[in-house]
Amino acid sequence: MTLFSHTFPHFPSPGFNGTDCEINIDDCVQHRCKNGGTCVDGPNTYNCQCTPQWTGQLCDEDVDECKLQPNACQNGGTCHNQDGEHSCVCVNGWIGDDCSINFDDCAEASCTEGSTCIDRVASFYCICPPGKTGLLCHLNDACYSNPCQTGAMCDTNPVNGKYICTCPSGYKGTACNEDIDECALGNNPCEHGGRCMNTQGSFRCECSKGYTGPRCEIDINECSAMPCKNEATCLDQIGKFTCICMPARGV
Repeated sequence: MTLFSHTFPHFPSPGFNGTDCEINIDDCVQHRCKNGGTCVDGPNTYNCQCTPQWTGQLCDEDVDECKLQPNACQNGGTCHNQDGEHSCVCVNGWIGDDCSINFDDCAEASCTEGSTCIDRVASFYCICPPGKTGLLCHLNDACYSNPCQTGAMCDTNPVNGKYICTCPSGYKGTACNEDIDECALGNNPCEHGGRCMNTQGSFRCECSKGYTGPRCEIDINECSAMPCKNEATCLDQIGKFTCICMPARGV
């Protein structure tokens, strides 16, 4: 008995070829991925792997980083979307692609030699050595020699370097070394006819009879010592008192 064999032809599956359809056809040979997208071959097709700035089937759609990343620009920077990228417009004092770097203002500062520069956001300040003052420590500190009288507060004018004395009560003058005569300013500071006596930096009052206190404002109560006898009633008066005696009892 004779056996006959018959070989059936192979019909390739889509995307494959070869005698046994074992070879995957490279569909990436003529791919259409754009903007730097990477072609990934698949059976009878391909996919595009996009760079972060692009999206879409063929990587031809721009990604709006400003909407996708609300904090793409930091520290108040303004985000501007562009095809395939974005840019940040930083506020004063910040630099960098995302405005995250505080610009070192001390790099261009002009603090006087010997002072210390402290960087801030869009500004700086100078810590001055003893004897120097001013915004840039460029002035001699006029207060360093203690020109103001003891008790006065000394400040140095940051523009011209001259000292300014803030005087305590009772003194006046450039160096606060002139006494103010409070008794000659106008109205008598002492009440109820008291006599004003000027003192260094202040005044005192010599009170009229019957009054006391720093300004003779207190009426002395002469009855407080209970001077009246035998249950008499004491009436306080200015500088004196009067006793009202109990009426005599009948026999």
